[in-house]
Amino acid sequence: MLNCRPDLGRRSLEFLDSSLNKVIGRGMHTYDDDCDFTLENLWNDMDHYFAVHWCNWILSSFVIRDAYILHFWQIFDEVIELSAQHKLPHFRECWWDHLFSDILFANIPAITLGLWLVDKLGIRRYDWLGRDGKKSIWEWDIFHCHRRFGVFIFANLMLLLHFLDGFFLMNAFLIPPKHAFPIGRLLLWFGFGALAYREGYMDIETWGTEIRRIKPTEARFRWLTFGVLITEILIAYKYREGTGHITDEPTPLYISIPWCLSVVVLGCYWFYLRFKPDHTVKYPGYKPKESLIYKSGNPDTAN
Repeated sequence: MLNCRPDLGRRSLEFLDSSLNKVIGRGMHTYDDDCDFTLENLWNDMDHYFAVHWCNWILSSFVIRDAYILHFWQIFDEVIELSAQHKLPHFRECWWDHLFSDILFANIPAITLGLWLVDKLGIRRYDWLGRDGKKSIWEWDIFHCHRRFGVFIFANLMLLLHFLDGFFLMNAFLIPPKHAFPIGRLLLWFGFGALAYREGYMDIETWGTEIRRIKPTEARFRWLTFGVLITEILIAYKYREGTGHITDEPTPLYISIPWCLSVVVLGCYWFYLRFKPDHTVKYPGYKPKESLIYKSGNPDTAN
């Protein structure tokens, strides 16, 4: 699809499903049509997206397995929607939609149910922030280890791209929201995400331990995930014209400045953790200039 012209790519999808490649009307409406806070409006807002929220966060609970990260992300999702609604009006929602329909009635109950199922099935939970055994938030490992901090930022970046790609791809391919495509993509990424997150957690869990010396952690699934997400971004950008749902409005400063400052602050903090004198290392006794010696299996020859 990336190598096809947009019109040819959409016709290819139409060949597979005759209901596609058609102008989308009400299916891509904005959710701020009527923001009066009434029971009728609240009930009408419980549509297919409400069910998708439930499915998404239950599946995400099996992938991320950390209540702190899950609840952070369900709030962050709403921030992303607010930040992107000037580009994709489909993100526009009423204030009570964010608060009640999404957060209180869908996200929190779904995460609670998902983590309950994780515990009930005996699946191990993750501790992405390094909270176990710590007495205060300032002792959490994420604030002292550049590897854990970096993996956390990378994982959140991938989630951000995955979230946005889902909507921009639907717009690019003229796929209505109630089509099976979003559900199929969600299930596919459930498999991708589970493998990549497991790999990422093994990375930070073994960092700085003897296990890392004996059994190095690979990143094949994380790189595969990254590659697929970048491909989705390129497709969405290439197919952006002629859809009728993306606007060319410039990003307001009150949106761009906080995002830019956040990137700078997070980047600077990672560099501080990475290059401070007592920064964490791959395994006890590891020195970058001696890495080849260790890989050769003869660490005793190191100075």
